[in-house]
Amino acid sequence: MSNLRLINETTVTSANNISVTNVFSADFDIYNVTVSNLSSDSTSHSNAYVRLVNSSGSLVTASNYDFARMDLGAEVSSFGELRGTNNTYMRYLANATDQTPEATGLVYWFFNPFSSSSYTFVLQQGSTRIANVFRVGKGIGVLKQTASMSGFNIGLETPSINMNSGKIRTYGLSVT
Repeated sequence: MSNLRLINETTVTSANNISVTNVFSADFDIYNVTVSNLSSDSTSHSNAYVRLVNSSGSLVTASNYDFARMDLGAEVSSFGELRGTNNTYMRYLANATDQTPEATGLVYWFFNPFSSSSYTFVLQQGSTRIANVFRVGKGIGVLKQTASMSGFNIGLETPSINMNSGKIRTYGLSVT
């Protein structure tokens, strides 16, 4: 039997990126993060990214992130792929449109982020609407550092676009 324990709830207000800190600890090895009703101040497309925050509270911006994702839009019949190695963040599907109520929803799973003896792995999936076309995506990622992480940072690649609403909830997974 397993269950999720709510650790933190963060409200998104006008910002290009947001850090959620002091949520990873020795209490859990697996964390679930949900991002709901994420919208922005623009109808332009911008991918989301994730970075980790180390135990000192600093963003990890070194080129140690690898990621891969697959997207499928309603207008196409096959998946699109995107992958990268040795990046400064993990890139995932998102638009954070201002076309509510069809705002972006994302789910992340972080594995072993607090462990200083293993890499941090991430699974991600989400849905959004880009230019009136619905899209879904799934992705994987890893931070190739053996250091303890205390939190994460979610942002948009386009600096001129801000997220203006949404909720980020962080849960610890207790396996008994």
